[in-house]
Amino acid sequence: ELEVEGKSFNELDSLAKKTNNALLSWHLFIYKMALSFWMRKYEDVIELSVNRSKHLPSSQLKRVLNIFRTLFEGISYFNLARDTKQVQWINLGENAMLWMSQMESVSKWNYENKTKLLQAELHYSKGELESAEASYEASINSAHEHKFIHEEAWACELYGVFCIQNNLAERGNELIKAALDKYTQWGAMEKVTELQKLIDASDAAMLMRRTQSYGRATF
Repeated sequence: ELEVEGKSFNELDSLAKKTNNALLSWHLFIYKMALSFWMRKYEDVIELSVNRSKHLPSSQLKRVLNIFRTLFEGISYFNLARDTKQVQWINLGENAMLWMSQMESVSKWNYENKTKLLQAELHYSKGELESAEASYEASINSAHEHKFIHEEAWACELYGVFCIQNNLAERGNELIKAALDKYTQWGAMEKVTELQKLIDASDAAMLMRRTQSYGRATF
């Protein structure tokens, strides 16, 4: 079981409830959501959010950390939309994107890359592939310019997955490797290990396709 400063999540949850500490409870929720999100467990992200909403006072929704909640939810909604083909997820994801665009009007420096990434995922979910590519690239450039190394890594990863899923494996592999480098700089070694598996699988798939192509050309 994961721990925070020597205490398990269950112990901290119990402490938050016992002391009626809304701030601790909120931070634990965001931490759990982040752990699921960074490992691309998108269904877990949504389940956490739904369960939390049943107990979250409306006054807590204005906290700064809600920005990350919206971002995690938005990306998760769009991934579920593509997996299930259910329009409801696109609608929820679009609401998250619109909310983030409002935040961008308050601080372009902090929120532009996040808005562009949600826009990219929206375009992808609607089959607007050229627009998706442009938005992914805009998100990467914005995160790089504004020194958000982990969010640059994240945008590279999602763009890489987009490319791999749309028969652009070589470009996708380049982006995933760029993401791996950024995650390494950030110190997210579990994420590095997880991404390396994706790179290995992609390399193997490309090698197989090239071998098959070579065989057809030779004979």
